[in-house]
Amino acid sequence: MGDPDTGSPSLGRAAASGAGITLVSQGLRFVLQIIALVVLSRLLTPSDFGLVAMVTAILGVAEIIRDFGLSSAAIQAKELSDGERTNLFWANLGIGTACAAVAAACSPLIAAIYSRPELTGVTLALSWLFVVSGANTQFRAELSRSLRFRALAVTDVGAQALGIGAGILSAVLGFGFWSIVIQQIVFVVATCAINVVSCRWRPGWPHRGISLRRFFKFGAGLLGMQVMGYATNNVDTVALGSVWGAGPVGLYSRGYQLLMVPLSQVSNALLRVVLPVLSRVQDDDETYLRYVRRAQLLCCYGFGLSFAVAAGLSGPLVAVLFGAAWSGVAPIFALLAIGGIFRGLAQTTYWITLSKGLTGSQLRFYLLARPFMIISILAGLPWGAVGVAAGHSFAFMVEWAASLWWMGRSAGIDYRPLLRRALRSVLLVCVPAGLIALAGSMLPVPAVLRLVLGALAAAGYVVGLAVVSSTERADLRLMADFVQRATGRGRP
Repeated sequence: MGDPDTGSPSLGRAAASGAGITLVSQGLRFVLQIIALVVLSRLLTPSDFGLVAMVTAILGVAEIIRDFGLSSAAIQAKELSDGERTNLFWANLGIGTACAAVAAACSPLIAAIYSRPELTGVTLALSWLFVVSGANTQFRAELSRSLRFRALAVTDVGAQALGIGAGILSAVLGFGFWSIVIQQIVFVVATCAINVVSCRWRPGWPHRGISLRRFFKFGAGLLGMQVMGYATNNVDTVALGSVWGAGPVGLYSRGYQLLMVPLSQVSNALLRVVLPVLSRVQDDDETYLRYVRRAQLLCCYGFGLSFAVAAGLSGPLVAVLFGAAWSGVAPIFALLAIGGIFRGLAQTTYWITLSKGLTGSQLRFYLLARPFMIISILAGLPWGAVGVAAGHSFAFMVEWAASLWWMGRSAGIDYRPLLRRALRSVLLVCVPAGLIALAGSMLPVPAVLRLVLGALAAAGYVVGLAVVSSTERADLRLMADFVQRATGRGRP
């Protein structure tokens, strides 16, 4: 009997097992990154973080170009020959090498933009990593396509631990902002090395007679989406650095990283499991929609509820993690976390776009939506990091609603049930839980106790809602079933 969500017993078991392994590994990475946030924030200054963030905000676009959407194209393809894999490897390596050369050549320009000469050395130290990442791209894609989630988990956790260890050791030894650079170098090199060792496939010499046209067609649309998305996500850092300097950028980058650590870890984990499965059942409309609805449920409770509560608890959360010297991060993070609710919900439309191969349509949407979002973010610049954070969250709230409508139009899916379900979760579950957490966090007790009491109060509200609402009870049962299946305790 086939799996009700995937249509295939083996695929259902692979998805459940992969979800469990991936979520555990991403949970470990989350813990490691929180440790790095806490420890490095106590060893380095806001200016140290701000200096490196100003460079990576610009160089990050080259990392997107280096991939060119070819990793997702390889995963999404129903069939992939060895010759195509080989040519994709050489394509990514060539693009990565070109990105490294351009980044190195632009190092004086980057230093001039911010009027900080030391950024020339930082840019040169990071630029050669594009070659390493280019070599790694198809090894990682092959592991993902083969559903080798355990190998990917080893890479993620191992490379993360090595990078963080190197960064903390460097900070203890007094390397200052170079500690963050060293952390990134060790992480990228270790990721590539472990993936190469884990992957059974090896590339040969390029094949002239094998075309990559279909992959570049898919990748070009995805590349455009990612570049537009990256510009939206990083224009805040570049603008703050140019106008307000390294200190405010350091505070903003801590708040932004506190948002993105759980968001990126969980979304990447789910993408790695969801994309191969959705791609394989994309022609079975009934099964596909059933899986999409459950995926959105995960986003509503996993992202929406978590970020709403985190926004309410921003004060004691920042105090416990970073200390009193970083109190300026709290209002920035609270505003960013509100936007994180909608960034999390938007993951569902992103999964549909990739699995249906609709990157061209989504790029057209980005060309309309992202300029509006950039303007919204920059509108807050006169009010510093807090104003930029407010503009950031407003932009992503509007973009989520518009993207859901656009996705439904492009994919031929009725978006209205998805919109209604998401709004119900936001208004009935997320917003009240966040406000209750905020009330609990304002009690006149130490920060740790305020954090615990606020979280317990929010949890109590959710449990109470489930008691009186049959819809919420049904949703929680689906969540529990997913967790059981992901950890191997439920039915295959």
